[in-house]
Amino acid sequence: MEPFLKTVGNLLPYHLLSYGALLGTELYQSFVNTRICYQALPMKEFIVLQKRLFPIYFGTQVGLTALTAATHPPYSILSLVQDPWSAAPLAVVALTGCLNWFIYGPRTTTTSLVRRALQESENNEADSDGSKILRANRNFARNHAMAIHLNAIAMIATVVYGFSLSATLMAGI
Repeated sequence: MEPFLKTVGNLLPYHLLSYGALLGTELYQSFVNTRICYQALPMKEFIVLQKRLFPIYFGTQVGLTALTAATHPPYSILSLVQDPWSAAPLAVVALTGCLNWFIYGPRTTTTSLVRRALQESENNEADSDGSKILRANRNFARNHAMAIHLNAIAMIATVVYGFSLSATLMAGI
């Protein structure tokens, strides 16, 4: 019982759990949840769901990154500051998550709604050459691509952090 109680007072198990939750959330949202929803839902409902889901995902990503940093063994953020190979990937995950949460996620949602409304609009006479739809498609594509690339960079940085963490653990903190 004593080893268990000693472990409960250590940062390492909390760090491993927060890191695992971060990586698992990124992988699940990116490769499982989004794909299933895209295939199973009509486009209108898919857009509405993504509008609600992605802000929560990006906020969770930033929060779990902060929790991972705060539980870095053995002395929390003080240990992280002295370990640039661990600090850098976590900073990248936090930065890309914030960019998606506050800038590219909302822009992607807005442009997808505008694009969808223009495509469904019955009164396209004012846009007979299709320039509004073309512009909306371009805006959506640019913002969506940026959000996807930032998310991919975050996942790569999270995996890089996992290797850094493994090296630290193998060296015996």
